[in-house]
Amino acid sequence: MDIRHMLKLYHYWSSTCSRRVRITLAEKQIDWTSHHVDIHRKKEQLEEWYKQINPNSYVPALDHDGRILIESLVIMQYLDEVYDTGTSLVPDDAYRRGMMRIWMDRFEYAVHKAVNALSHSRSHSDKFVGVSHDELKALWMKVGNPEKRRILLHRLEYGVSEAEEASAIERIENVLDMMEAQLAQTPWLCGDTLTLADIAMAPYPERFEANKLDMLTDFSKRPHYGNWVAKIQSLPSYKEAYAFPNPDAA
Repeated sequence: MDIRHMLKLYHYWSSTCSRRVRITLAEKQIDWTSHHVDIHRKKEQLEEWYKQINPNSYVPALDHDGRILIESLVIMQYLDEVYDTGTSLVPDDAYRRGMMRIWMDRFEYAVHKAVNALSHSRSHSDKFVGVSHDELKALWMKVGNPEKRRILLHRLEYGVSEAEEASAIERIENVLDMMEAQLAQTPWLCGDTLTLADIAMAPYPERFEANKLDMLTDFSKRPHYGNWVAKIQSLPSYKEAYAFPNPDAA
């Protein structure tokens, strides 16, 4: 039985976490079926049918022959374990595998959370023009994940302060400095080959640029990181992941 034809990805075209998974799928040369979830205009992630798939109310989610996985980093590791097609994305060496997971953890809990805060006022505010405070509150009350619900409700009332933005930028710069130090020694984060650690970070340089975070896109400060960005964005898998169109733009 060809397991490749039983794979369905619930995702959103411009979601960073969805892009991570789509890059992984492309690197592994895996066939998959798309189910686009409109998380902005229709707020489909808050509908009961989707919360049955992912109770946390965010994308992506993977359905592999009726078995559901959520969390992009978990999905990426699962795909590399299950499929022996394409490129192996996990180091053979146990120490490098451990370092790969440390990098992935940094990108999830430092970079991703910081970008989420910075995006709130820089690129997401225009998505709710014409929606009242009470309407937004009612929407966010439907979010399944309690922590995400708390954050959204807090931002609805208070926004993101300058101090919070400054702290978010500082956290990202700290990770970029660590990347610069590592990439001065190895071409990829975990050695000589691309791994899931690189893919976990791959969507964020574009997001820094979209949010006009000039202090994070000045590669003269971090030339090895700049070279890594150029390499990652030139990968066919990256281009394929980013080529997924916005259905609303059609």
